[in-house]
Amino acid sequence: MNKKVKNKEIIDHYKKLVEFLGKVLGENYEVILHIIEKGNSYVGAIANNHISGRTVNAPLTGLALKMMKDKTFLDNDYITNYKGVTKLGGEIRGSTHFIKDENKELIGMLCINFDSSKHKKIAIDIMDLVQTQLNMISPALDETSISKKEKIIEQPDHEFIEYFSDSIDEVVKSIVDPSLLNPNIILRQEQKIEIIKQLHKKGIFQLKGAVSQVAELLNISEPSIYRYLKIIDKDKK
Repeated sequence: MNKKVKNKEIIDHYKKLVEFLGKVLGENYEVILHIIEKGNSYVGAIANNHISGRTVNAPLTGLALKMMKDKTFLDNDYITNYKGVTKLGGEIRGSTHFIKDENKELIGMLCINFDSSKHKKIAIDIMDLVQTQLNMISPALDETSISKKEKIIEQPDHEFIEYFSDSIDEVVKSIVDPSLLNPNIILRQEQKIEIIKQLHKKGIFQLKGAVSQVAELLNISEPSIYRYLKIIDKDKK
């Protein structure tokens, strides 16, 4: 069995797993399969997509691209419990399992995102109730003698923060300062190269169609993008 056929069988298995986990875990859990192909990475399957609003064939997030670019998968089989932010500002907790072939090359990522907003609201409501009851019993009770509601929902700092996007434009805007993408602003060549450098560092050009989209956003030609990438690679060497 050749490598391409074998990898397809692995991906097909995970597609079924996405549907299964989506039903078992329930509506508060979004399950996504990212398919990684040379020059084209995208969402191949998704369950409970109301959480992030993404769909099949949507581009990878900036975090997913960064993990690919940094080859995080070489030293890790998975990354757990990182913060995610939806387009509407909702907070979730994400975990990613790296899918590798027999040569340890990355061919996909299985991600599970937990929408904790309902649980946080319940926690806040309970602490409000407890605070009210304590004040009724002893109004003079010092607030330091009880746990503040913020401490109940406080989350530790995490290295990874994922911003969910459904288009390459949104992925780019999550990486680049939106003010620099204003069509009325004329950027210097140095600024354009710096923007391309940041996008290259995040792995944005691993997405299909990214070069043409970025060229349009920066109001420059596609050959210019490739020229800047050559400059960046030359400087790196």
